Amino acid sequence: MSTSTRLMLATLVVLTATATAHARDLTSQQCIEAHSRGQDARSDGKISLARELFMSCAQKSCPALVQEDCAQFANDLNREQPTLAFVARDAAGNDLPDTTVSVDGALVATRLDDGGSHDVDPGKHVVKFSHDGLDRTVTVVANTGEKGRVVSASFPVASTGAAALARPIAPDAPAVESRRSHPVGAKVALVVGSLALAGGATLGFYELSQVPAACTLASHQCTAPPGDPVFADAAHAVKLSNLGFGIGAVGLAAAVGGAIWYVKGARTEHAPGIAIRPWFAPGGGGVAFSGAL
Repeated sequence: MSTSTRLMLATLVVLTATATAHARDLTSQQCIEAHSRGQDARSDGKISLARELFMSCAQKSCPALVQEDCAQFANDLNREQPTLAFVARDAAGNDLPDTTVSVDGALVATRLDDGGSHDVDPGKHVVKFSHDGLDRTVTVVANTGEKGRVVSASFPVASTGAAALARPIAPDAPAVESRRSHPVGAKVALVVGSLALAGGATLGFYELSQVPAACTLASHQCTAPPGDPVFADAAHAVKLSNLGFGIGAVGLAAAVGGAIWYVKGARTEHAPGIAIRPWFAPGGGGVAFSGAL
């Protein structure tokens, strides 16, 4: 056996002796039985049990040959044995140290403060986390030699205990709806201006058609003797036509200005919708509404 191997075995024996300082020394027969049972457990894949048996027969009270074999086997199994580390967090990612953990129905941790790993045998295991009255179950398959594998469970932020029942459940935030709004004045200017443009243009062209045929607008002259009513009719038609075209020009300006104002003055408004959610308390419950009606 090499020097390095002997040092490794010696270290393991010292650690084993420290851990079992208060255990009674085994007889030679008990050492041999532990050696035999350890090999059987190892063959069955029960690494944890095999390690315990080999560590017990690695005591100084055991025969030298048995002690050496047991120390070697225990060291080999220490490398083969998988270990699991347990983590519990709430939905916000905060650690929950006051969580208990059971593996295959056996309690292995009452709290998760130390961040240490726990020995398990290779194979399938059912890990149950318990926190504040809630359980989370995780199934894992531990591989030979796998060390420090992290097994985690997530719990909701709100507890289901009595403290949680005393708190009403807040309604969900209502959905926000976006809508485009335009200035009211722009709408009025656009509508009134359009009406004035249409009405003024109609009046102007109509009155132009009422100018007597004996009169020419280009020369502002009428072929009629002085004092003929045709002169008064022509003057009246031209006057009303000019009025109509003036109204139309003002309407056009108002319509164009209103259209520009309508586009440039538009803005987006965010209006909350309505959210409905039930709430519960120790004395009863109800329905919570939020948002704008």
